[in-house]
Amino acid sequence: MISADKLLQFHESHAWQPFTQMKLAGEPILIDSADGVFLRTRDRRTIIDAVGSWWVSIHGHGHPRIREAIEKQLPQLEQVMYAGFTHEGAAVLSRRLSALTENRLPRVFFSDNGSTAVEIALKMAYQYNVNTGRPEKKGFIALQNGYHGDTVGTMSVGSRAVFHKIFEPMLFPVYLAESPNCEFKYLYDPVKSTQAVSSAVQDMERLLQNHSHQICAAIIEPVIQGAGGMNIYPPSYLKEIRTLCDTYNVFLIADEVFTGCGRTGTMFACQQAGMLPDLMALSKGLSAGFLPFAATLATEKIYQAFYSDDRMRTFFHGHSMTANPLGCAAALASLDILESEKSLEKVRLLAAQYSDILSELEKSPAGRLIKETRYIGSVAAIELQIPDGYTGEFSPKFMKLALDRGVLLRPLGSVIYLTPPYIIQKEELRKIFSVIEECIPLAVQKVR
Repeated sequence: MISADKLLQFHESHAWQPFTQMKLAGEPILIDSADGVFLRTRDRRTIIDAVGSWWVSIHGHGHPRIREAIEKQLPQLEQVMYAGFTHEGAAVLSRRLSALTENRLPRVFFSDNGSTAVEIALKMAYQYNVNTGRPEKKGFIALQNGYHGDTVGTMSVGSRAVFHKIFEPMLFPVYLAESPNCEFKYLYDPVKSTQAVSSAVQDMERLLQNHSHQICAAIIEPVIQGAGGMNIYPPSYLKEIRTLCDTYNVFLIADEVFTGCGRTGTMFACQQAGMLPDLMALSKGLSAGFLPFAATLATEKIYQAFYSDDRMRTFFHGHSMTANPLGCAAALASLDILESEKSLEKVRLLAAQYSDILSELEKSPAGRLIKETRYIGSVAAIELQIPDGYTGEFSPKFMKLALDRGVLLRPLGSVIYLTPPYIIQKEELRKIFSVIEECIPLAVQKVR
């Protein structure tokens, strides 16, 4: 085993980590192993993974069924070109994903990460119109405060704030619609929630009325805008947008990279509104963090616009590791777990526990610093009353304080959030919230 000192020396000399100012980051924590909701460090500490290692570990680390599925697949077939060839895992997984949409999104295009899955959806929506003789329909509507990834296309349809502002000269223009916004206490009030999102619906309709002849698709994060601050909005907005897109002959793209695979209490967040999009991007929980893997699901209508004797109508997009057999095995096992281990019931129980614990947190001494708490499914968010953004000092200060107490939390600016594995137990939740309560005033004090 290489010594910790040597590994950290390698890191300092050669590593470049994502979303990290390396000069200010300090020495990283060396993780040797993980199991369940716990990360194990080289210096024998145990850390609760309260964010599911960037939202991917939905079943917990090292789940034996996924590990066994990969181990079983490995000696049979580790990789084959997914063009002119197929294999059992890809065939079965594509059919299974289609079935989860009641075969309303029957066509599945595999890739390897969430940004790519969304990029594929954007390209499909655009080329559909080229293939059907309407190349002028090349624009997109995106929501303010949205985030869809870090490739050029996904940055273009995301927020032009901190993450992507510097790359703005590289990006194509989009029509930005007002984001739905609703105080959490009104989220499930049928009257007030509708009133809260009416302005956003009207803004979307205005854009479609004026520009639908130029727009090929609208893209949304259904029910919750993740990286934008865990902003939860009423499912009724989705119904309204689905209707508007149908009325104006514009495709609807749902970025379910974060919300899919049970995160909000239903398999897909769109199902909270009893609807499905024309294109859907999946990743993260699809392979439960074991391997990079993603899929873009499409309607038969979209697929048929590419199905032709004309080779120029081919969808010219691909990746070397598309439909990787090991990734397919992991994804199939993850879907098995979602069904057989009653994962959605665990997510709903987790939401009920959030309700009680967040209420207690608001009444604690730290509560005076809290603007709002909110939750849906396995996601909880605590928004603080401090003017601190993504590049501010609160998040790194809070993260270090929490890590010192054995909990991994990485706030989005002034929003502390939880996305733990669905298997987390009540006592572990209590530990997390105890740390949050203790660390909020300490971190706020350090940045004032």
